[in-house]
Order: sequence, then C-alpha cells, then structure tokens
Amino acid sequence: MFQLSFLNASLLFFALATILPLLIWLLAKKKPQKIIFPTLRFIKLSKEQEKSRSKLKNILLLIIRMLIILLVVLAVSRPMLSSPKLKPSGKHPPTAIAILIDTSYSMDYAERGKSSLQYAKDALKKINSKANPDDRLIPVSSDENWNLLHSQIYAGSLPETLIDQLKITFHPLSLEEMLALAETKLAESQMPNREIYLISDLRIPPAELKTNIPIALIPLPETSEYENLAVISANALPQLVEKHNQQLIQFTVANYGSTKRQDVLLKAVVNDIKLAEKFISIPSQSTITETILVELRSDGWQSGYIEVNDERQIMDNRCYFAFPFYSKPRVAVISQSSNLPPILATVLRVYSSSTPQVISPDALSLSDLDKFQLFIAYNCGPLTSRLLEIFTTLQNRKSGILFCLGNNLSADLKSYLNNTFGLEIKDRTQKSITIDNINAHHYISSLVSGKPLKNPILTDYWQAVNKSAGVLISAQNFPLAVINGKQSLWLWNISADNNPFFIDPAFPVLAFRTLDYIAGSEIPETNAKIGQVLTFNRLKLPTGEIITSRRYLATEPGIYIFEPDTPRSYAMAINIDYSDSEARTNFPKGVKNLGEKWEDKLFFSRLGHDLWKILLAIAFALMIVEIIIVKTEEARAK
Repeated sequence: MFQLSFLNASLLFFALATILPLLIWLLAKKKPQKIIFPTLRFIKLSKEQEKSRSKLKNILLLIIRMLIILLVVLAVSRPMLSSPKLKPSGKHPPTAIAILIDTSYSMDYAERGKSSLQYAKDALKKINSKANPDDRLIPVSSDENWNLLHSQIYAGSLPETLIDQLKITFHPLSLEEMLALAETKLAESQMPNREIYLISDLRIPPAELKTNIPIALIPLPETSEYENLAVISANALPQLVEKHNQQLIQFTVANYGSTKRQDVLLKAVVNDIKLAEKFISIPSQSTITETILVELRSDGWQSGYIEVNDERQIMDNRCYFAFPFYSKPRVAVISQSSNLPPILATVLRVYSSSTPQVISPDALSLSDLDKFQLFIAYNCGPLTSRLLEIFTTLQNRKSGILFCLGNNLSADLKSYLNNTFGLEIKDRTQKSITIDNINAHHYISSLVSGKPLKNPILTDYWQAVNKSAGVLISAQNFPLAVINGKQSLWLWNISADNNPFFIDPAFPVLAFRTLDYIAGSEIPETNAKIGQVLTFNRLKLPTGEIITSRRYLATEPGIYIFEPDTPRSYAMAINIDYSDSEARTNFPKGVKNLGEKWEDKLFFSRLGHDLWKILLAIAFALMIVEIIIVKTEEARAK
C-alpha cells in the first residue's frame, strides 16, 4: 500500500492553473462562421487532410503544456511517497519531542565504570544528532526544581551544558507527573507532530501512562548482575537507667544482590568524626541488624551516619541518625522543701549524675529557665502569681516539667493541674490499688508495657477522674501517670515509703524515660524521609546554608538543624526512600520499547521518499518534447 503526502500541501491550490492552456485553446477555437464559395470548395478540400494532422499536433501540445504546469506545481508542493515495500526514509517532518529522563537515585548505579545517568546523557546527545533545526526538543527530568529552570522548548537540539547539568534527585516526580508536564509543553509548541521518549533504568514503581501522544522507551544497557548494599536504618539505642558515654548504634543493612557479601567494611561517623569500624557479612537477598559501639565525646545533639562500603550504588550507602545526649542533664527542683524524698532524690541523682539543684518558688525567676533542661515541681505550696508565670512560660516554650505530688496539694495548684492535664483530682488516699493498664503507644511507657510487674501495687496516691488526659499508667480506671506535651504528672505520693511499685524493676525504667522525654533527651524516631515538610523559624540545611522560612520541603538526605545557635536547637535526620535500592524492574504500560537499535527508530512520523526532483525532470523532458514538436512543424511549413 502506497501513501502520498505533501510537505507544502497549501501550494496544491495552484494546480488549478493546469486548465489555463485548455481554456485558451477552447477560446481560440471559437471563430466566426465562414461561408465558402463554390469556386474555393476544391481548394478547401485539398487542405482538410493537412488540418487533421495539425489538430492532433495542437492537442498533443495542449496536453504537454498542461502536464508541465501540473508537474511543476506538484514538485513545488514536495510530494513524499512511503510504502511498507520501500526502504524507510531517513527524513522526518518537523516534530516536537518531549524526553522524560529518569533521574531517581537508582540511575546512579554504575557498571563498567559508567552510571545509568551517564548512559542517559549519551542518549540525549544522540537524539541531538538526529534532530533537525525545525524540530523542538523538551527535556523533562524527575527533579521538579530542575524542571522549573530547564524544561523549556529548545529549537533543533538541547544545549550540551544543559545535558551536563542533569543530576540525581532523591525526591523524584512520578512518571505520571512527568507525563503531565510533557503534554503541557508539547501543547505549547503548537506543532502537529508530537512524540514522547522515556529514558529510564526501569527500577521504578508500576505505572500506566495514558496519553494520545505516542510514547517509546529508549533502553539503557542492561546490568549483567545487579549487586547493591544499602544501610536502610540507623538509630541510637536508648540508655535505660543511667547515662554514660558508651552508646550503641543499631543499624540494618540490606543486600539486594544475588551473591553473598563477606567482610564488608562499615563505619560509624558521629559529629564528623569516625568513631568506629566493623566488618560484616550479608547473605544474598537478605537483611541483617547489628549494633556498633561508639564513645560520645561531648554533650548535646549527636548527629552522624552509618556507612557501608559499596561502590556500584553509593547513594544508599549512608543512613543518618540524630539524638540528644547529656551525661549530666541540668535539673532543677522547684520546692519549698530543701530535703527531697529519698525515692525522688535517688531517681534524679542517677539520671543527672549529680545532686539536683533545689530552688524555692519565691527565688525562681524567668532568667533561670534557660539554665536548666528539666524542672521538677514538688511541694511547691500555693500557686502564686510568680509560680503561675513560671509554669505558663515553660508550657509556652514546650519545656519539660514533671509534677510530683506529695502529702499535700493546695487548691489553686490542684485546679491548675486539672486544667493542664484534663483531670479532676480528688483526695489523697491510702487504699491499696493494683496497676492494670500501661500505655503501649507512648515513648515513656512502651518499654514496660506488656511485661508483668512484680510489684504493681500502690498504697498511697491521689485519686483522680480522667476527663481528657493522656494516660500513661492507670489502675481500675484511675489515672496514675499522665502526659501533656512535655509536661507530666505523677499522681502517686512520691514522698511515701510504703508504695511497693517503687521497688518494682519497671519503676526506674519508667522514671528514667519520663525524665528523658520531658527533657527532650529521648531517642527520636528515625523514620523521617525525603519529601517531609519541615516547619521552623531558622533551619540549617545539610549543605550548611541557613534559611529563615516557615516551611521547607526536604529534598536531600542528611542532618537538618532547627533553630541553630540557640538553647532550643535540635537536629533531625532525614533519609531517602530505599525503594529505588531494590532489584526491581517495572515496564510502564502504554510505552513501546524501541530496542537496541533505537537511534534508527527515532521520530515515528517519517516523510517517505521525496519525488520533487523526479517530477521536475519529467516536466523538463516534456518541455524539450514541446520545443522539438514546435520546431519540427515550423521547419515543415517553410
């Protein structure tokens, strides 16, 4: 089957000029009627035979002239002939193409000394060599920020510097989002021929691309055997009942390859100092979880990473962590009593590795609040305006404070605690009660929840009715330990020496984790991932840049420091989504694979074979024939 198309189809209008010679001939043929006299009849008859030959000649010349005009018009219109039986033409009409370039971190996987992203850049340069000046090229990468600057319409080819600027992103757009941008840009090109090409290693989530524009995959060289190690988690293990500089870091390493990896070097870096190294072995297609011991060298927020030595894919070699550590937390007790109950004094001494400072409510000022990390309120007496201001300021700052009840509780302080914690505190009682519920979902109580208590009985405590409190521990629906933000309340009488629960092994763990949590020294969860929106006043990025905005989308892994150079500074570890580390292959639906010889299959719309030279040659030959006929006739007439 043959198909004929025209590059300049609008010029076919001039084919109407083909009938001009015919019109002229017809008009010239109409002559006035002649009357032949008998004396001239024999002369007329003698010329009839000559006129019949002349008429055939004129008709032939008319046809030739009409064909010449038609062939010239067709040649100028640039007809293109295509057929499956003919060899494909190397030419294509002006086309707008969008190139979807996968720049997720899996494209950094290197084999034979070259990464997939480098192969993708080579493919872009080959596309440049195939494009014509009339073509329009639109690059669309997985990096949204890169697209804002560089996803434009380029005439003829992509700039070499633009191709070199392509880099890995840890927060890639989905293929559907990239396709939507490509369709928008192609519409802006206002070109009838539109095509989309995808360059990817196919280690992507499953996708189905729906569009009226043809999409084709430009394949990258396949890896011989996928091998990759990734550190997929790292976090500090909590210290249970005592602060010390020896800190265990727990980590998980995944082997996504098909071979066992032995004697792999792993290192722990804390505050930019390599503190420990370890060799590990990992079976194929499996994960291992181990610990590494580091010695912390200073107080404050500790941040760092666990890194495995793997050269093929380096983007997932690190997993970051951050946690606070204070060997001697600064603790102040707000109390009218200079001597603390033995249980409370022991708990605070073990936690802070020192004797806590006791401050009278009358002597405490707002300037003292920045000197301590944690406040304990015990036997404060009446709630004075000064004390109320202190409590309100601590609450607004989200600073930690633990309220420990003793033998007495003033009415105004009871009212304050009721409003703060959502309780209705009744009277102190010495009626025995057994702990029967421990919150399994809060940091403070989760470690002891679900474990049997040896001494779950309390014989001296303050009864309370739960209104809207965050209950950590309760007995017979009576709350005994509650939490509200960074403020906590113990309803057992801490000054009583006859509470069996105080000698239960779970109590020091519970007390230690309570102090750790409200002091902000708890080990934070390390599940923050790329793409999380951070809220802050000032933020120090992993690059060292400090920004002052209210919201920021984390797009790079590393350590983010909130409110740097202030007493309320803290760090957060942001890690990547490790799905791109896996040995997965997902071919998107709706995409055609161009195969190995993809360079020869670029540009789906081919023009076919150009016929204009042939048509002009035929027209020129007909002109020569016309001249020969005319000259021959003139010679005969002479």
